[in-house]
Amino acid sequence: MAALHRSRHPRPDLFVRLPIGTVRLICSLLSVLIIGPSLFAQTAALHGVVTDPSGALVPGATITLTGPSGSTQATTTKSDGTYAFSGLEPGEYTVQASAPSLVLPEPMKASLKSGVETLNLQLKVVMATQQVAVQGNVGPTVSTASAGNASALVLRGESLNALPDDPTDLANDLQALAGPSAGPNGGAVYIDGFSGGELPSKNEIREIRINQNPFSAEYDRLGFGRIEILTKPGTDKLRGALMFNGIR
Repeated sequence: MAALHRSRHPRPDLFVRLPIGTVRLICSLLSVLIIGPSLFAQTAALHGVVTDPSGALVPGATITLTGPSGSTQATTTKSDGTYAFSGLEPGEYTVQASAPSLVLPEPMKASLKSGVETLNLQLKVVMATQQVAVQGNVGPTVSTASAGNASALVLRGESLNALPDDPTDLANDLQALAGPSAGPNGGAVYIDGFSGGELPSKNEIREIRINQNPFSAEYDRLGFGRIEILTKPGTDKLRGALMFNGIR
């Protein structure tokens, strides 16, 4: 029998020559399979559920996440009140959340490591605040001056000329201007501070004040319906008026 001879050199037909591009692709895939899991293991994720004070889910709430470097990213909760952040670098994060009429009482801290962390948030009701702005010189103001009397009426110049010339008609118009608060006897007429005098002619009157300051301490009688007539001061010029009634 012939002795079997085993060759120590491999057979040339067992090797297949591959193109250089294919070899590089295979090497890249192998490096991803070997190194990839270690890279993915270095990222973190954060998720949770947002509820209101009663425990009900809060959809549409805004969640803001601030990272270690100060970068900020935001998301909103889904219809089931859940939120999620992924692809985060491990580190210390600050979480804030808000919704209409709801807010997180204070920012929450989250220390993220590689993997998935859960952080549930419960919002509180925001107390409504009202602000009242006070501005000066808006609208009418209250004054203690006699001119500030709401029922005061001062007639002078053209306003005085519009009154009738006849003393009787003038007296009736002044009583009407004094108003019904004067009482059944009409308003008290004062001529240059004195009562009981006869009504002067209109051309002798300088100013008429009606209810200008009815409760002033300078008057001897108080109350509305005060008609005060101030006459013109005397001069060296003659003036007067002539009135007559013709009878046919």
